[in-house]
Amino acid sequence: MADTLPTRSATDLFSDPIDSQPLWFKKSSFLQPEFDSEAYISDLRTLVSFDTLRSELQTHLASLKHELIDLINRDYADFVNLSTKLVDVDGAIVRMRAPLTELREKILGFRESVESTLVAVQNGLRQRSEASAAREILELLLDTFHVVSKVAIEGLSAEKMWERKMHLECRSWVFVVGSQES
Repeated sequence: MADTLPTRSATDLFSDPIDSQPLWFKKSSFLQPEFDSEAYISDLRTLVSFDTLRSELQTHLASLKHELIDLINRDYADFVNLSTKLVDVDGAIVRMRAPLTELREKILGFRESVESTLVAVQNGLRQRSEASAAREILELLLDTFHVVSKVAIEGLSAEKMWERKMHLECRSWVFVVGSQES
């Protein structure tokens, strides 16, 4: 006859589980990031006596320890087998290291290539700047040469005109002097 009765959990007179916490004791308070134990205790001391609070905290600690042991026991087999699953870790590291080393060498080679190209470009820009400065100087010298040439040509032309004028004047004087003598 006892076999026909449904199994029930242990409850008190009001159908609450025996291990349930009082309404003023909230487990979720401990999980909040801003939880302050001193403030929590001082707030609850106004509601319950210190002995009751201590008793509830000890009960909660015991239940947490029990849960921790259950978790450890549940996952213990996996934890023990973890070391057997890590058998070829060194081999995996060696296999991963080879491509990484190769990649590093390629990157270093590429970096050297980029640096040498950068130096070549900088040298080319420096030579271009020097050539541009030299060209500006040559253009100034050429302009100066043209100016001097024009001045020289105009100076020669003026000098030749002066000579012709003097020559003509001299001839005219010779003509005048010659006609007076005759």
